[in-house]
Amino acid sequence: MFIMPILVFALYITGSLDTILLKEHRYEICRYIYNHQNEDGGWGTNELGPSSMFGTCLTYVTLRILGEACTHDALTKGREWILSHGSAAAIPQWGKIWLSVIGLYDWSGNNSIFPELWLVPHILPIHPGRFWCFCRLVYMPMAYLYGKKFVGPITPIILAMREELYSVSYNDIDWYKARDTCAKVDLRYPRSPVQNLVWNCINNGLEPLLNCWPVNKMRDVALKNIMKHIHYEDESTKYIGICPINKALNMICCWIENPNSNELKQHLARIYDYFWLAEDGMKAQYYDGCPSWETAFIVQAYCSTDLVNEFGPTLQKAHDFIKKSQVECFKFYIYSYLS
Repeated sequence: MFIMPILVFALYITGSLDTILLKEHRYEICRYIYNHQNEDGGWGTNELGPSSMFGTCLTYVTLRILGEACTHDALTKGREWILSHGSAAAIPQWGKIWLSVIGLYDWSGNNSIFPELWLVPHILPIHPGRFWCFCRLVYMPMAYLYGKKFVGPITPIILAMREELYSVSYNDIDWYKARDTCAKVDLRYPRSPVQNLVWNCINNGLEPLLNCWPVNKMRDVALKNIMKHIHYEDESTKYIGICPINKALNMICCWIENPNSNELKQHLARIYDYFWLAEDGMKAQYYDGCPSWETAFIVQAYCSTDLVNEFGPTLQKAHDFIKKSQVECFKFYIYSYLS
């Protein structure tokens, strides 16, 4: 459920919503969302999951962005669910970041994702190049957005939602308290005292230090370095990304760098790859397929049997496909990783 919202957020922020999503798209997206609202009024993080603050907030904002009125019965129930579970201030980390980017949550309510981490020597175990690829490629653009403290256009609909999603006035919210607030329905495992100590040191010690002159000069270098990583990822995947999450984030980063860039145009052209119209409405798939992975396994299966001689032409076509699927862009090889 949360994939479509982040794609809609990216389109809204970059001013591409009306260009990419026709009224038919909007109707089918809304139909899908309404079809999967839970009986308690909320929406799950996943289609069949119980209501969560993450899923409900992102879905609610998506419906409002797509033009649905806050007085709609489904939105009224969704808003009541949000307010009865601690308001949007209790949304988990990824939700805090997305709401910050779109202008519905203050960046001071986030734990630090400092981009300078991408400048440490690769030999250190904390270098992002040693992270799992999904973790690295999602938090990389998040670090860029955090470093920029970027906030999208503050439109009348955003201002209206600031009053709809919280139980107190937006200007009266204690963002420092909200930083570590998470709704019980979203909390999978409470942080340990050691984790709390580490985050306190980072937020109250390291982050302020990194923002002081002349150390803050390093942030500009880190942000430029991250954009090189982002461009490498985009070019290597032909602007599809490893998943729609990092695609949406990368697209926003490209728009921040240059709203009229060719990179943004390439991103917009490939966003339809993730849309999927089903019997219950239009949804977004998590992967744009994994044909190279599956083809490689099928070829291995053929080669392990006598079928390799019987289906020679099929294997030849598979070989051609795998060959064409190779990443050929090595001009930024330094930005690729062993993982």
